[in-house]
Amino acid sequence: MNHRARLLLPLFLALATLVALPSLAPAQDTRPRAPVPSKTGEPPKVRNMILLAIILGIGLGVQFIPSKRGHQD
Repeated sequence: MNHRARLLLPLFLALATLVALPSLAPAQDTRPRAPVPSKTGEPPKVRNMILLAIILGIGLGVQFIPSKRGHQD
């Protein structure tokens, strides 16, 4: 095999593969549709406010815990 055939053979194989791949993939008849949300409406405002108050309360409560530091710190 001469050097030209060794160079062109992989090129032709790659091109044949690229040509064959689109014909193997199934075509879609319709465009894909956007997903529809299962739940609609407003978010639960009261629950979110209670959760916010709990998180802030925990954060502020931790600030009031005295740090027991000794004289060797």
